[in-house]
Amino acid sequence: MFSFDHSQDELNFSGSDIERNFYELEFARPENKLDIILELAKKIPWQTPVIDVVEKLSDPTLRLASRSFVNDIHIERVNFSLKQIAEKGHTSHYMDLEQGIFLLSSMGDSSATYKSFKESLDKLAYRLNELFQLNQVILTDDVKVHLLSRVLYQEEGFNGNQVYYHEPDNSFVSKVLESKLGIPISLSVVYILVGLRLGLPIYGINLPLHFMLYYESNEFSSFIDPFNAGVLIDKQTCVRFLEANGYKDLPEYFSKASTLTILKRMYNNLINIYKKTGPEEMEMLLLKQLTILENKTRFT
Repeated sequence: MFSFDHSQDELNFSGSDIERNFYELEFARPENKLDIILELAKKIPWQTPVIDVVEKLSDPTLRLASRSFVNDIHIERVNFSLKQIAEKGHTSHYMDLEQGIFLLSSMGDSSATYKSFKESLDKLAYRLNELFQLNQVILTDDVKVHLLSRVLYQEEGFNGNQVYYHEPDNSFVSKVLESKLGIPISLSVVYILVGLRLGLPIYGINLPLHFMLYYESNEFSSFIDPFNAGVLIDKQTCVRFLEANGYKDLPEYFSKASTLTILKRMYNNLINIYKKTGPEEMEMLLLKQLTILENKTRFT
């Protein structure tokens, strides 16, 4: 069985300390409020909805006043978390991927909670693990990959949103988990996060125009295209796709995409969408977070 539990992190804060900060925030001068918001952003674990912390404050008057700061605290908490991820550089183990992907989702999906997000992924992984157990006798890596596609595409219906490709919801994975529709990179993230729970050697491949997956073990290797029914394809097919779109066959296109690379590509996709469709406020907010991921700004 698999284990992928962030729940312990949710308990690592002191309620009384948090409450004191909210009192300070209520009575601080306008020029000092941002510093207190930043302090709260660092203290409240990323898995815990800020509103849940506010609703647990013992003073009902303080609860009422603090609700107006929930969104500001959440945004600064996302900024702080992204800075931490950026500082780790281009690692490929994906241990921070789920955090970064959820926080990005929370920027466009105000109803998203990490509890529901994690449960959706756990449910998919439990089903896949069930099939692994039932097929233990023939469970080669080849079979594992086919079972992964069976669960996500055939049973659950995850596939490319061909009709409304440029809808922002296709890039917010919390929404993709509900609709089962997405773009290549968001669907690939679902495959990766499910695969992580079972220790599958599956990685993102940052191909231009079409993000892809690669499964690599001593026994078996293959490219996987979650946008097109989770089909398995060979490298030559990828090369032909590149050449048909004016790209050369370069090694960097087939290297393992890091958490940072995946997040930056998803941010760039969304920024381009909001630049065309609005709102401008969302474009600017995501652009600021992209600069944090690119380590071009300092968060203190």
